[in-house]
This record gives sequence, C-alpha cells and structure tokens, in this order.
Amino acid sequence: MDQNKFYIMDSSTIDVPETHQKAREVPKNSQKKLTIEIAGAAIFGALSIALSYFSTEFIPRVAWGLAYFDPVSIVWIMAFLIFGFRAGILTSFIGTLGLMPFDPFAPIGPLMKFGSTVWFILIPYLYSRLLLKSELSGKDIKKLRIYIPSAIIAWLIRCILMTILNYLLLTYMFHMSVDLEWLGFSQITGIWAIIITVFILNTIQSLFDIIVPYVLVFSTKIYDRFQIY
Repeated sequence: MDQNKFYIMDSSTIDVPETHQKAREVPKNSQKKLTIEIAGAAIFGALSIALSYFSTEFIPRVAWGLAYFDPVSIVWIMAFLIFGFRAGILTSFIGTLGLMPFDPFAPIGPLMKFGSTVWFILIPYLYSRLLLKSELSGKDIKKLRIYIPSAIIAWLIRCILMTILNYLLLTYMFHMSVDLEWLGFSQITGIWAIIITVFILNTIQSLFDIIVPYVLVFSTKIYDRFQIY
C-alpha cells in the first residue's frame, strides 16, 4: 500500500457496537420515565386532595380526631404500585401539603396521615430490594410472597409509631383524657384506651391500604398496560 495515500471513511460505514447504541438510549429513556413518574404523581396527588376535600366532613372519628377510615392513602399507594417508588413518595408529599388548607386537624392530621401511610410504600420497596438484590419492578411487588410480608411489616411499624405519637400528643401537648366510649367501654381510659383505639383503627385502615390498591392496580391490569417500572 502506498503510504502517501490515506482514506477517509464515512462515519455511516462504521459499525457501532449494539451495547454502545443502547448506552446512548439510557438517558433518554430515564428522562422519559422520570417525566411519567412526576406526571403520575401530580395527577394522583391532585386526585387525593379532591377526594379528601369531598370526603373529610363525612369521615367518622373518635373524640380526639382519629378517623375510622380515610380513603386518601389508597390513592397514594396506588400511585406507588402504578408508577414506582419515587412517584409514590411524591404523591404522598403532594397529598399531605394539599390537605393542609382544609383539614380540620391540620397540620398534625395530614402529617400523621403521611407518617402512617408512607411505610406501605417504603417497606415494600426496601423489602423487595433487599430480598431480590435488584432494581425494583412492579412485577416483583405483585408477587404475594413479597407484597404480603412487606405489608405486614409496614402495618406493625404503623401501629407502633402511631401509638407512640398519639400518646405523646394527647398526653403532653393537648393534655386530653381519652377513653373507649366509642366501643362502649368508657371505664377504660388513659394509655390502654389509646393503644386499643390506635391498634383497631390502624388495622382497619391498613387492610384497606393493603388490599384495595393491590386489587385495583393488578387485578384490573392497570400495571400490565403501562409497566412504568
């Protein structure tokens, strides 16, 4: 070959390894996924605010304000199951802030709602990551061997944390005397009334938070249709 000659190759003729092509697509796909997560969180956050606005006055409560049942958290957990961990957390933040202007027990009520619900997003996420040692997938959360144990752990944390917080707030902040009159046992007062009330009502709420979002998202094929994560 004549060393004085050189050849200019058209870049279109160079074969780029498939792995490099995929690597260039990752940022674009990640950005698209993040956009969908934020949009989903905004929609479901707004939905939870609207739901709370129209339902708050109809929700029965015990004397110190603890609700028998609140549907708002169902929307937050649905956002997590559909769009993923970040969307679930963001939806919960949006919903919590949105409750502040009209919740009769704000700011404590919305903050307590967030503190009791976030575990049903955080624990399934961490449990599946630790168990599978891989990136979280909705298909993994759908598996009952992952969903049920993580939900039980979240329920236990919720009951313990809410018992402690309710006791501290009622005893040292509001100086309220509480009893079990709502169950027909007005003779039971003090810490036992708090423990029993918090355990029963948080267990009822947890059953709705665990079952309803799961059924609505996975039984109706909502997740299978979008498969955001």
